[in-house]
Formats: sequence, C-alpha cells, structure tokens
Amino acid sequence: MFRIGEFSVLSSVSISMLRHYDKIGLLVPDHVDQFTGYRYYSSEQLVRANQIVALRSMGFGLKEIESIQRKVSSEEELQFLLQSNLAIKKQEMETLLMQIRRIEEALHDAGKNEYGLSIAVKTFPARKVVCLREKIRNFSEEGRLWVKLNEECSRQTIKFSALCSAITVQHGRNHNENEIDTEVQLTVESLMEDSRCLKFREVPESKVASITVQGGYSKLADINVYIARWIEQNGYEIAGNVFCIYHRSPKNETDENHFITEVCFPIQVRDVTEGVSTDNPV
Repeated sequence: MFRIGEFSVLSSVSISMLRHYDKIGLLVPDHVDQFTGYRYYSSEQLVRANQIVALRSMGFGLKEIESIQRKVSSEEELQFLLQSNLAIKKQEMETLLMQIRRIEEALHDAGKNEYGLSIAVKTFPARKVVCLREKIRNFSEEGRLWVKLNEECSRQTIKFSALCSAITVQHGRNHNENEIDTEVQLTVESLMEDSRCLKFREVPESKVASITVQGGYSKLADINVYIARWIEQNGYEIAGNVFCIYHRSPKNETDENHFITEVCFPIQVRDVTEGVSTDNPV
C-alpha cells in the first residue's frame, strides 16, 4: 500500500488532484485510516491512475473518463469511443484552422478596402415570396421592377409577412445582349395563385456568405468580386444564385445611397481532395 504522497509520485498525479478524484469518486483510495484520515492506495490502482492521465492528455473531461471507466468493458468499445473522439477533435481542428485562415485574410485585407472583417457565414431561413422576374440592361434599372412589383401587389391586396424583406435574385447575365435576368421578391404570409405578372413560391433555407453595406448599385460589382475571392480562399464554393436583401430598400427609400443591402452568396463546403462538394446544394 502507498500513502498519498508516494502514490502521487508514482502516478504523476498531484496530491490535490488525487484528493479531488477521491471527492468525485473517480479514484477512491483503497483504504482510509479511520483514526488518522490518511489515504492509502494499492499498486493495482496505478493502472487506473495511468489511464486517467492518458485520457486527460487526449482531451477527455473527468466526467467522460468516469463514464469510460464505469461503462466501457471491452477493447472494441474503447476503440470505438476513441475513434469517435478522434473525429470530433479533427473537426475542431478544421474549424480552428478555418478561423486562423480568416484572421490571416482579415490581416491581409486590413486597410486595403472597406469590406474587411465584414463577411459572415450564416443560414438564411426559408421564406414565402411573391416575385416578379424580368431582364434589365443594368443594375440601376432594377428600381423599375420594384415599382411594378409594388403596384401589382397593391392591386391584388397581397398580405406581406410581419417583417417583410425585399430581395433581389440575379439569375444570370446575357453578355451578348447585355441583359441581366433579375427577380425581385417580397416575403408574404401565405402563397396565392400566380397571376400574369406575379409568381408565388417557397424558397428553401440556404447557407450563405454575406456582407452588409450602405450605398447604391455601383458598389455591387466590387463587392461581388470580393466575396467570390473570399469564398474560394476559405474552402467553399458557390451553390446557387446570388441574392441581395434590402434592409433599407427601393420599397421605402428613393435615394440609393441610403440603401442598406446584404449581399448573399449561397455556399457549400468544397472537398478539395475529391473535387466534389460535401454539402447538398442550398
């Protein structure tokens, strides 16, 4: 039998930690002298102490270690648990590396443009929308679509959602004809029958890289280039049509310099080893 000081030296566990392990029931002394209160440990308990030290070095918490020692009864169960913890640690490492890359990117861009530290990855919720889609010659012509959409909605007494969002979706550009396939949307409480001009549909939830800026349409080209480069450098790929959310919009603001616009690029994680995506398209 070993007194606590001797056991501490042999197990490389401090006396204070041994007392703590005793208190929480993780490693209880083999014997406690009822008169002196001295704790005594057996040589067999060195095996348990060594396992605690090993598991703690792997990042397991004391509650997890207690559960392992109480429930894991075979080598196969231990291997499965270690494999699961390894997968978690690898994911944590990938997340940390991603955060490091983003900090490095922010440092690289610091002072070079007004968009540094502005890109956020978030989930944009599913929405019900009424929409109008036409081809326009340039971004400034988008205002005409909003006027038409608002007039048609007023004519049909459409009920908008409580927090109505004004959204523009860019479906593509015909460079030969210099046309931009543009859709303007307003969120509604419920879907209705389509009309000649208006279409109703439900748009699914999407994961996006977004940046929110104040100003007019002239900023959009630079912002699109900046976000596209950021997406490529941070292990993502574009997974859908770019859309803009107007938090202060053409719906209620005539001066485009006062617009507050959130530019959103739907994204998914890019598998650089296989060349295929690991997420479903959003």
